[in-house]
Amino acid sequence: MTLQPVILEGRLVRLEPLHEQHMPDLLHAAHDERLWQYMFYGNLAEPTYMEAFIGSAIRLREAGTDLPFAVIHQASGKAIGSTRFRDICMKHMKLEIGATWYASEHQRTGINLESKYLLLRHAFETFGVLRAQFKTDIRNARSRRSLEKMGAVLEGVLRRSAIMPDGVIRDTAVYSILDTEWGVVKQGLEARLQQQRNPLEFLLPTISGMPHYAG
Repeated sequence: MTLQPVILEGRLVRLEPLHEQHMPDLLHAAHDERLWQYMFYGNLAEPTYMEAFIGSAIRLREAGTDLPFAVIHQASGKAIGSTRFRDICMKHMKLEIGATWYASEHQRTGINLESKYLLLRHAFETFGVLRAQFKTDIRNARSRRSLEKMGAVLEGVLRRSAIMPDGVIRDTAVYSILDTEWGVVKQGLEARLQQQRNPLEFLLPTISGMPHYAG
C-alpha cells in the first residue's frame, strides 16, 4: 500500500489530489448551507472555513494519514465536491473513506456511486486493504441508506462521540466493507453503474418474457 497521490478516472467524475487551486470551484459548490448539517467543518461556503478545510487536508496528506481528493465533474471540468481516504493504517491494512460532500445539484445523479466505486476498487485492488470503514451521523438517514444499498455492513454506534459545530452531541454509525465481501459488493456497484448508463436495458423483456432487474 503506497500513499502517493493518485488520479482515479471514471465516466462521470475524476478524483484528483486536492489542492488550493480547487478552492474557487469548491466555494461555488458549497453554497447550499444544508450540506453542512451533519459535517464537522462548519459552513464551507465561508472562504475562511474552506481555506482551513483544504489546508488541513493537505497537511494530513503530507503526514501520511490521508489522501484527499477533489471530485471533478467530467462534463464541466469543475470541482464539485471532495472526498478522501483517511485514517490510513498501513500496519493493519485498513482505512476509512469519508469527508465526502458534493454540490446539491450533483446529488442523486450517480456521482456519489461512481466516486465510491473508484475509491473502493483502488482500496481493495491496488492498496490491498483488508477493511474499508465509513462513519456517519446517526441522524443522516440519506447517507446511511446509501451505504447500506452499496453493501456496507453496520457494525455499531459510537454513542455521544462528538460535538457538532451547532452544539449537538452526535452519535456516529460505523459501517464497513471487508476484502472478503468486496467481490459481491463490486458486482452490485457495477450493475448499478451499468443501469445508469443504459437505463432502458433493464426495462426490456428477455427472450423468455421474464423481465430484467437491476442489481
